[in-house]
Amino acid sequence: MLIDLYELLQEEDGFRKFSPTFETKEFKTTREKFPVKEYDIELSFHNDGKKHIAFTCKGNVALAIPCDRCLEPVDYKVNIDCFKDLDLNKTSEERIADLDEESYLDGTKFDSEVFICNEILVNLPMKVLCRTDCKGICNRCGANLNLRSCKCEDAEPGTGMSKILDVFNQFKEV
Repeated sequence: MLIDLYELLQEEDGFRKFSPTFETKEFKTTREKFPVKEYDIELSFHNDGKKHIAFTCKGNVALAIPCDRCLEPVDYKVNIDCFKDLDLNKTSEERIADLDEESYLDGTKFDSEVFICNEILVNLPMKVLCRTDCKGICNRCGANLNLRSCKCEDAEPGTGMSKILDVFNQFKEV
């Protein structure tokens, strides 16, 4: 959702509140896509004068992220609670020089979806587990070991494979 802040800048001590919609049904990174399950965000803008706007974003976004061990979807809630001071006096070149690239701000136009996607990306965990004792999947047959056990560990390897397994077992961490 594009929000034009021009009218807000014209009002002394002006205030606006928005509850933008998330137009895409999935959150995309460069490598993965996660379905958006729940979305509740509120944006507040306050004109502090001299082309400075105090901006607050609060809310939650729930994503369906696959467990890193068993690949079952996990509802992961990202809590967004941030405050920013938007200085609309700066040019794009000045923002880049100050290492303050605001890709969500173009002149007086604020792109809420780009901002929220940036905040989700910053708050994504390194690892997501469905539970702390998740057993994962079998690396041979792909069975979810949380639901059932498999017979792959008990199977006898062929003669060529047994030599390789001996080498791996020799260096296996305890």
